[in-house]
Amino acid sequence: MKIYFSSASSRIAVILMVFIRKLGFSYNKETKLLVHGFGDNGQITRLLKVKDQYLIGFDYNIIVVDWEKGASGPNYLAASSNVVITGQKMADFIRESNINASTVHCIGHSLGAHVCGFAGKSIKLNRISGLDPAGPFFSGKPRNERLDKSDADFVDNIHTDYWYGIQEAIGHQDFYPNGGSFQSGCGPLDGLWGRRSFDDFANILKISVRLDLTFDPIDLVACNHMRVPLYFAESINSDCRFSSTPCANYDDFKAGRCSCSSSLGCAPMGDHANPNFPNGKYFLDTNRIDQYCIQ
Repeated sequence: MKIYFSSASSRIAVILMVFIRKLGFSYNKETKLLVHGFGDNGQITRLLKVKDQYLIGFDYNIIVVDWEKGASGPNYLAASSNVVITGQKMADFIRESNINASTVHCIGHSLGAHVCGFAGKSIKLNRISGLDPAGPFFSGKPRNERLDKSDADFVDNIHTDYWYGIQEAIGHQDFYPNGGSFQSGCGPLDGLWGRRSFDDFANILKISVRLDLTFDPIDLVACNHMRVPLYFAESINSDCRFSSTPCANYDDFKAGRCSCSSSLGCAPMGDHANPNFPNGKYFLDTNRIDQYCIQ
């Protein structure tokens, strides 16, 4: 497993368990761990957009975890099993590098969300942000077999696809933009192809990289699932906070039967998610295209 340390001035690929002091790592800073999902890797993941936004206005240790060999297709079942050992290796890295786990924020997309969870089961983290945590083989499982709110002091999840992602509220705060199933601007593309398996997801991702296509064909089969890193990236530096309303379900939210806190206001989704807001489900709508946040 490779880890890419990113700073404003350098990007250095290193093998796990190195002398991180030599790479400009500061123990006085908060550490962001970015973990990609199935069929992805640390060099092409959309989580790099998250990294880029952090580098604009913040001074964090940013670590992009590349577990491509464990996450590669076409065998999703094998990849889903690899989240356990990958998470444990991440915890070993944190522990053996003497990083204070109370300063670690793990941001994982799809299977990467569960990797963060298994890291947190081994060494409890400060925060985990699950970006559409993978559903197949995790949905309905007991909390020791998937990401759970007990894995960090604060776990916030964003659900964008009920097919590839998990439906259950498994964090302290769970956000469901556009109801958590079909994202605004994605419906027509997903509808052309119908629902595809995670194996199709991995194969199309590899084809798009090989052909260097000017559009991203993964949007044809997984636009909803792949939209969430873009939401999170946008939330980092935007004045628009993806304001979200606590509600039992999306229908009640759309019918106006739910309201935000009279004292705290509406809860922010994304990087600025705040543990001071009550635990539970939150709903919001987004725009069809960038900028996604509705003022």
